[in-house]
Amino acid sequence: MISSLHGTISHIQSDRVTLVVSGVGFSVALTSRHAQKLSVGQELTLATKLVVREDDLSLFGFLSQQELDLFDLLCGVNGIGPKLAMTTLSGLSAELLVNAVNNQDEGAFRSIAGIGPKTAKLVLISLSGKVGASSSPKLNENVLQAMLQLGGEEYASRKLLSSLDQSLSESELLKLALAQLGKAKLQ
Repeated sequence: MISSLHGTISHIQSDRVTLVVSGVGFSVALTSRHAQKLSVGQELTLATKLVVREDDLSLFGFLSQQELDLFDLLCGVNGIGPKLAMTTLSGLSAELLVNAVNNQDEGAFRSIAGIGPKTAKLVLISLSGKVGASSSPKLNENVLQAMLQLGGEEYASRKLLSSLDQSLSESELLKLALAQLGKAKLQ
């Protein structure tokens, strides 16, 4: 079992890197979100998971142990294999995934290509109680409901609201959220 690697990046693709460790190049699948932040020549340490199939050995890499743990949990859900688990982790950071499970936010998972309504519900049921507590503060539910009533999509509204300072008053928070939504629509 290869549980971690530390080496120098020699090649980067959209969803994988080649990591040279003691002269041996390991092709490691990463989330596209992480691969975009890396550069050739950079030293990197990854937590890894080796998936052995009848005709394939695939090495998946993660920047944190939490991401690896979430990958394992996702792979344990019926209908989700390693590639769809990586796609999920590309679309949802570890924090957003934990929040989505804890808030039973089916829309967060349905926004991932390859996950339909049934699989999204199955993910929520399977991971409920297994992902730990949300690391971000509780969202202001009144502001969230106002955003939804004004036609906001639930996942996008939750994501936007979680990025804002929750210590603001409800009216300030709503104004700021609506301004951000307005900017996004203009782009």
